[in-house]
Amino acid sequence: MKNFSTLNDVFYYTKNRYGSKELFFSKDNQKQFKGTTFADAFRKAENVGLALLQFGLKPGDKVGLMADNRLEWAIADMAVLLNGAVDVPRGSDSTPQEIQYILEHSESKYCFVEHQKLYESLKPILGSTKVEKVIVLDPQFSSKDPNVHSLAELVQMGEEYRKNLPSLELRAKQTKPDDLFTIIYTSGTTGMPKGVMLTHQNMVYNVLKVPPRVGLVSGDRALSILPVWHIFERAIDYALYAEGASIAYTNVRDLRDDFTKIQPTFMASAPRLWENLYLGIKQKLEKAPETRRKLFEFAYDVCKKWKDATDYLAGNKLLTTEENPFERAKNTALALANSINLFFLAKLLDGIVFSKIRDVLGGKLHGTISGGGALPAHVDEFFNVIGIPVYEGYGMTECAPIISVRSVGKVVQGSVGSWPEGTAVKILNDAGEIVPKGKMGIIHVKGPQVMKGYYKNEEATNKTLKDGWLNTGDLGFISFNDTLSVRGRVKDTIVLLGGENVEPVPIENLLLENALINQVIVVGQDQKSLTALVWPDKERMKEAGLSFSEGEDFNQNKEVRAFYQNIIKKQISSENGFKSFEKLTDFRFLPKAMEVGDELTNLFKMKRNVIHDKYKNLIQSMYN
Repeated sequence: MKNFSTLNDVFYYTKNRYGSKELFFSKDNQKQFKGTTFADAFRKAENVGLALLQFGLKPGDKVGLMADNRLEWAIADMAVLLNGAVDVPRGSDSTPQEIQYILEHSESKYCFVEHQKLYESLKPILGSTKVEKVIVLDPQFSSKDPNVHSLAELVQMGEEYRKNLPSLELRAKQTKPDDLFTIIYTSGTTGMPKGVMLTHQNMVYNVLKVPPRVGLVSGDRALSILPVWHIFERAIDYALYAEGASIAYTNVRDLRDDFTKIQPTFMASAPRLWENLYLGIKQKLEKAPETRRKLFEFAYDVCKKWKDATDYLAGNKLLTTEENPFERAKNTALALANSINLFFLAKLLDGIVFSKIRDVLGGKLHGTISGGGALPAHVDEFFNVIGIPVYEGYGMTECAPIISVRSVGKVVQGSVGSWPEGTAVKILNDAGEIVPKGKMGIIHVKGPQVMKGYYKNEEATNKTLKDGWLNTGDLGFISFNDTLSVRGRVKDTIVLLGGENVEPVPIENLLLENALINQVIVVGQDQKSLTALVWPDKERMKEAGLSFSEGEDFNQNKEVRAFYQNIIKKQISSENGFKSFEKLTDFRFLPKAMEVGDELTNLFKMKRNVIHDKYKNLIQSMYN
């Protein structure tokens, strides 16, 4: 029985129990995976931790960690936490302005960065921060600046300080469950990031509760592809440590080959990955001979019917309304008949058809976990039918991240599973009253995983937390088989299919700076990319020399569309500081201006849920 109080307990447990196992796999220059034992990585982390201690790092100090998925990230992370300090992570694709704000706001005294390129881009802004020392993770990096080091230098320095190791271990053991281990900055409604304060207890709860739910065990192999600074990937990585399971660092470009090389038994990613895999399989099928396509369609139909039947008997069909005894008896009889009659045929077809698809993904996956956005229903169904269970979860950075997750033997499609023991969930209406099962409302959660608050932002903390209950800002309901379903977001933040969080307000505000645009709303929740609905200023259109007739559908006017497409492309560009996933890939003109009492409040604020519902067909036309 594991008994962790802090993440430092997790690290020492893994070192003592699984230290000799190769738990980290990184690629060499020939793209071949090379293993590193946990004991070796941990010793380097201790060395780096000792070097930081000698620099003057104190418990509770903040340390920037601006880097991507790699073994050196894990070493730096452990080094900081072993010191009782707090790391402040972000990806290397962040803009210097974002990193400057994060470093200044968190008052970070030390900062790890990915490589030379990132370091050079940060040089101009580091002077305005409190950063005293910079450590570059890239082993090839070197600098003559006495305040800039490579991680390799710190490993060597720490090796010389080994006589001080007991003081580091003592410091690590003095860390308390309620101490912060990280501050992760997420986008706020004003566009300024908010620092989510997470404690060791918050994360340890995830480490203890998630693995048994998704069947994660010692000997499992996982590919790491989500940004490691993101709380979802981070929780999975710590869980892998605790279980003695291995992590192989990969990227989108190499993913297909790496499935074959690593043969992962477990995988965590955002919905975008599963959709891309689904589309790739479907495209291959479309090019296959007709006999093979027909066989696949037949196998899918049979296996889906058999799975639907067995799911119903196991209580794994989403129940949005309560069944009466007659319905239950009728449905049970039908499901029982299908489960018996189709059993042997389904097993035969699974072996002939679907095992080959599973082989493309390494052939060893016993389950996958999807989070960071809603998984499209057809993709969810597909992987579950072909024999790869999808344990879709729901969470947020403020919960480190788990709120609920499907579990082995309890995959209810259309839901994000149930919440772990120790967590409480309630659904409230606008009046703050608890709604019955099956009714939509705002999801609230309470438990050991809920954050301490937002760093140096008491107002935002008080708005989100009340009596220990976290208002998620998400819409959902509890089903009659006690699973949670998420159906939308009250707050403005858009989560793309790839897991990227985008704040639409800054994009909308910049577009509205152009006088030709009267109204705009950015959309894209659970889609691959952002798009927008636009209402133009007709008078300005005339002044610009555009030809149109009163009452026409501007979406059919090629000249007008091209003109506005050019405006959007210029406004929302890299030159204006936008990342690739923040750019708009398409847009549509609204049929009329948005009005107060309909799409707008009395304060002229957009009712995003109303707009999304009212113009869902128009929005969907941009993604078809």
